[in-house]
Amino acid sequence: MKGQAVLWIARKDLLVEFRSRHTLSFMLLFSTLSVVFFARIAGTYVLTAPGIAPGYLWLVFLFTGMLGTGRAFLREKEGGTLDALRSMPVSAAEILAGKAVYNFLLLFGVQCVAFPVFLVFMELPVRGSLLLAFGVLTLSNLSFVVISSSVATLVLGARAREVLLPVLLMPLLFPLLVLSVSALNRVLTGGAGLMDIAGEVRLLVAYTGVSSVIALLTSEAALQE
Repeated sequence: MKGQAVLWIARKDLLVEFRSRHTLSFMLLFSTLSVVFFARIAGTYVLTAPGIAPGYLWLVFLFTGMLGTGRAFLREKEGGTLDALRSMPVSAAEILAGKAVYNFLLLFGVQCVAFPVFLVFMELPVRGSLLLAFGVLTLSNLSFVVISSSVATLVLGARAREVLLPVLLMPLLFPLLVLSVSALNRVLTGGAGLMDIAGEVRLLVAYTGVSSVIALLTSEAALQE
């Protein structure tokens, strides 16, 4: 797999997105409104039980990611450019990796906005390192993007793909949610350091790695018409 081809695909999608700003604007608006909504509804419970706040944060990224990350492939499918992309001297694995890089950059941009908004509106009594919490969230979102991008290719030809995608994603994302929420909870509300959450971080890295290998190995069959 050539890194130059991967970066070219990611750059192409970013240029298209920055011209329209449809997906990014939607993800930013949805995530911000969701954070404010959860803060208003669950503010009292967060003050009495701050351990539930990371779960609310991950719900925001879960729904935002499921609504936004599938658009990278759907745009190619609906525009009729997927066949042209497949006819170019790039492999299916490179296409998938390029789309995943693009999706990750979008979700990372959303994270840079939603995480501070979450801290402000939730009024969470933070005891640990915000930088460490941001790093855990970044790793979790990377794993989320790998899994969601891979599943998006599997349902690309399905008629009810918008409904099928979240149904297939939820079981695959469950271990990721458990590990991420546990690590975020221990850092933000328990004051844990990196060594304290080393177990969760190792499992997140392993889960991301295994998911990446499986996604790349199945990319050729997934992108076949």
